[in-house]
Amino acid sequence: MFKRSLLVIALSSALAACGGSDSSTDSSTGDNGGGNETASSTIVTEGVITGFGSVYVNGERYRSDNATIALDNAQSGTESDLKVGMVVKMKATRSGNETPEASEIEYEEEIQGRVDFIDIDNQAFTVLGQTINFDDVTEFVGVTDSTLAVGDFVEISGYLNEDGEFYATLVELESDEDELKVKGNIAGLDTDAQTFMLGELTIDYSQANFEEMTADDLQDGLAIKVEGSQYDSTSDTLIADSIEQKDSRLDDDVDELEVAGVVGNYDAAAATFVIKGYQVALDDDTEFDEGEEADLSNGVRIKVEARNDGESWVAEEIEFQEYRAVGRTEGAVSEIDADNGLITVNGIEFLTTSQTRYKDDSDADLRQFTFDDIAVNDVLRVIAREDQQGQAIALKIKRLDEEDRDGEVKGVPSDISETGFTLAGVEVIVNDETRFKTDDSRISLDEFIALFDGDTELRVEVEGEWDGDQLIAHKVEVDLEDDDDADDGDDRQGYTEYEGEVTDVNGEAFTVNGIEARLTTDSELKINDEEVTLQAFVDALAEGVVVEVEG
Repeated sequence: MFKRSLLVIALSSALAACGGSDSSTDSSTGDNGGGNETASSTIVTEGVITGFGSVYVNGERYRSDNATIALDNAQSGTESDLKVGMVVKMKATRSGNETPEASEIEYEEEIQGRVDFIDIDNQAFTVLGQTINFDDVTEFVGVTDSTLAVGDFVEISGYLNEDGEFYATLVELESDEDELKVKGNIAGLDTDAQTFMLGELTIDYSQANFEEMTADDLQDGLAIKVEGSQYDSTSDTLIADSIEQKDSRLDDDVDELEVAGVVGNYDAAAATFVIKGYQVALDDDTEFDEGEEADLSNGVRIKVEARNDGESWVAEEIEFQEYRAVGRTEGAVSEIDADNGLITVNGIEFLTTSQTRYKDDSDADLRQFTFDDIAVNDVLRVIAREDQQGQAIALKIKRLDEEDRDGEVKGVPSDISETGFTLAGVEVIVNDETRFKTDDSRISLDEFIALFDGDTELRVEVEGEWDGDQLIAHKVEVDLEDDDDADDGDDRQGYTEYEGEVTDVNGEAFTVNGIEARLTTDSELKINDEEVTLQAFVDALAEGVVVEVEG
């Protein structure tokens, strides 16, 4: 499955442990209808690029023809350097109902380094000791979620969550293996040892150069960026070459704030919270979308629009964005309802919104790809969620060439039989080679069918190979998290798939990322895709060897 692995193991017994269809139009009058010039306001926006045609951030369009674009502090970028999924900071001016015009766009990656470990089952990997979570909405460039391998050098953009882990909005494979980089908030500062922590990563700043700050400015909670070239994976320590303070405070002349991110430091009594470094207050006029004030808490992902009242940022509108993708399908467009922003793929009607991300990966390679460019018979991959009424909401739409469909679909199956089922509008065929699993274990076809007795609606993910419009399933995974009767158990028990470097070998057992795997005579063992004996596999084990484990 991964491109640079040496050893592959399937343990049968033991493991210890947007785009944007933009409905608004530009106003060319520049006034408020009364003949007077409309007052303009200055906006600062931070969020994810969702599409192009100018630049869409958090689903809103910003004209960018005259913007200064800075990438990683270099002031020489162009719009073509920007990518869907990048988290950017933008300064813009809005006049009346006109499309805001960006004057400055800044992008910096959150983390850059080598992939150390991949937790396939939980859609996560580690870089520089930092856990990176991803999902179907995450944009991968130069690599895919299924071809990502231990040792890949990647650049990551996204958000830091309340647990100190990143959710990646963009993962890009880097050909130039340059400086190691990581951003975060200082914890555990030890001035005697000259170290501090960023998440699980230890930073040794004894040799660091400080940019527009000194070592005396270091303090717990300070937001910084660290660059280095020496990383010890055993001790999770990065030797810092340079340290720079990252300050999200705004200029005094900014009138409006539009930021998407994760809530932190929420104080219900004071009705305040912090998002992306900005302190925001609620008032009686704050409006809530897709939720209410009682839903605010640390770790919740929101988009907030706030005004500067001269003393603080006051939230005018808060939109909750705490959802997960529950559907994924690939197929040709059969119908388009442009008036209502609807497209139909595989018999499923998807509603597009201002938050929908668009990407053209077909031979047309249209950069400014939006809803208006989609045509009947176009092949699309659609990632979706469901609203409370059961409407499929498109989170990401990617146009493909027919041969580039990857054979992954997700949803609630129907018409289940011994030969297959229907999933996300696709006819799925199962055979003797199909593997079935749940969160806990491998299961048989009969056990899979039994899970759906009665009115049970469990979500299923299928990986397979297309045969015309049919999908021949290689792997079928049932998500028991949707089952109220499922046993929660310990998160280090149950079925697992991962890839990483061996750190210790002890006879017929070895350790990867702190997880001990024990081999038995029932284990299916391969070296470079060739089945081998237990002894041959054990002989090949050594520290530093990359293995894939399933069990």
